[in-house]
Amino acid sequence: MMASRSKTGIEGIDAALDGGVRSGSFCIISGPSLSGRELLAQQFFFTGISAEEAGTFLTTKEFMTDVVAQMAEKGMDVSKHPGKYVFVDSYAPQSDPSLQDTPSVKYVASVADFAKLSNTIITSMTDFLGKGVYQQRLVFDSIDTVLMYVSAAGVYRFLSYLRAKVKGLKAVSFLLIQPDLHEDKDVKTIMQLADVLIDMDPNSGLLSVAQTGSPKQTFHYKIGEKGIEVWKSE
Repeated sequence: MMASRSKTGIEGIDAALDGGVRSGSFCIISGPSLSGRELLAQQFFFTGISAEEAGTFLTTKEFMTDVVAQMAEKGMDVSKHPGKYVFVDSYAPQSDPSLQDTPSVKYVASVADFAKLSNTIITSMTDFLGKGVYQQRLVFDSIDTVLMYVSAAGVYRFLSYLRAKVKGLKAVSFLLIQPDLHEDKDVKTIMQLADVLIDMDPNSGLLSVAQTGSPKQTFHYKIGEKGIEVWKSE
């Protein structure tokens, strides 16, 4: 039986992944600053919640409100899909520790508190499952932020645990990393967890997609008015 797949919302990438990301996949998007990683992840998230899926979005380096505003500027208005998403904000409590959880926003005081972070993420996803939503997406906006506070070995253990939970829930996750901020060996360690690897190079305008068991494919890409646009070279 064919595994179910979740569309990314970007035709070229979906074609490279045989129709979308395979259920249970741990996807890592790598690239330098301003490469479009964040926008690609936002498109992936919004594509799910605007269809029949639920989404959990972890913010570690920006206010949740700023992420929502960025998405709205590209025509991705999450407010049109109430009850379909939860933001886990580990950034805002640094400026205001008194923030209280709401149904759509959960706050974690420290990105280094892996126990609280993983519990909040998994509880959010389990709650959606309890509501009968069986296809879910998770976006982790920056592995880089976590690596600033915890050793690469510690981050690997945390992500390994999270990966197992995502697979158990048959969800799909997108995690972002900027490799040039870290030691090469640390990046290679983290990359071992990826079922799908998307690499974005803004200098060449090339985006590559590789998944387990398939050859890597390369595309041209640009940041358009509505998001990331991808196409094959002639």
